Amino acid sequence: MSKPAAAAVGGAATVHEVPFSGPGDGHNLTVSTDNGTILYWAQLRLIFWGKEWASPSAPVNMANVVADVQSIIAGPYLLGLEQYGFGRVWVDRVIDLSDEDPPNNPFDKGGLTRGDHEDLVARLIDNGIVPEPEDDNTSSVYVVFLPSTVGGIPLGLPVNTIGEHTKFLDIDWDDVTDADVYVAWVGNDGARDTISSTFSHELVEAVTDPDGEGWQVDPSSDFNWNEICDVCASTYRLNGVLVSSYWSQTMNACVVPDQTFTRFQVTWIWRPDHIEWLGGVDQDGNAWQLPRQAVMDRIRGGDQFFVHGATTGADALVGIYYLNATHPYLATYGDGRPDDNLLALPQHPPT
Repeated sequence: MSKPAAAAVGGAATVHEVPFSGPGDGHNLTVSTDNGTILYWAQLRLIFWGKEWASPSAPVNMANVVADVQSIIAGPYLLGLEQYGFGRVWVDRVIDLSDEDPPNNPFDKGGLTRGDHEDLVARLIDNGIVPEPEDDNTSSVYVVFLPSTVGGIPLGLPVNTIGEHTKFLDIDWDDVTDADVYVAWVGNDGARDTISSTFSHELVEAVTDPDGEGWQVDPSSDFNWNEICDVCASTYRLNGVLVSSYWSQTMNACVVPDQTFTRFQVTWIWRPDHIEWLGGVDQDGNAWQLPRQAVMDRIRGGDQFFVHGATTGADALVGIYYLNATHPYLATYGDGRPDDNLLALPQHPPT
């Protein structure tokens, strides 16, 4: 008699976060907020400024940058920000300004003076290219992607700074408030990885601390914002795109969420009558043990449990099966290989 198929049960998947503890990665930190703005929903307006973006010999193609942005926001990368009250972002529009060059000077003039990137956004608003802030239905983050060179000369940027985000600090045109004008700029050294990792860094901080009164790592500052990417130096290649790690208070580490489920290898069971406990190691090599019901709950939530055959090298997923509507049980999918079966595993009681 063939085994019935595992039930397809819905549920919110567990976010798996890869932790980092390399040079420059924080540890044992705390975060706090002044109860300022957090961007639960936000639309991105991507601005490509500089004639280099239109050049067939540009070191980085505009389309590739847009593809990397879409990959970052569509994948699991931002899911770790739910702990800070963030929901989601999407690309509202791409603005091609490759018919003009930015001035070849540092973009952030410092102090209370708007930088050139902010002046550019002010011009777009003032000229009706984008809506005025009070006409937007949701908060917008303007991301200005800079060229690597202007007229063959490397673009001058602030020392030791490849990207930055802020909100408008002074307004000098009519009928526009500064409350919802959030701007970031992303530098360009001619490397696609630098652009994607810098964008991911500024995006995380722009949604969690858009005005300097959101989430910061203690001690926070009203002037030199100590934000959750600033304390993390590690990067990670996620779906082929290089991204920056950020501080996770729940994990107490710098992390990058790399998938919406966790894989658990089952290496032993406890079966006094029916299977009551399972244990093994997870995808990060951490030992675990869980009662049967907890394993079922995690499977329903999207996590994966599997048995690795010691001789055949085959993996068999553990699923939820039913004797009848009210009696679920755990079993591995029958694949004709006895060594990757739950019942082939050694038994010992949980500790």
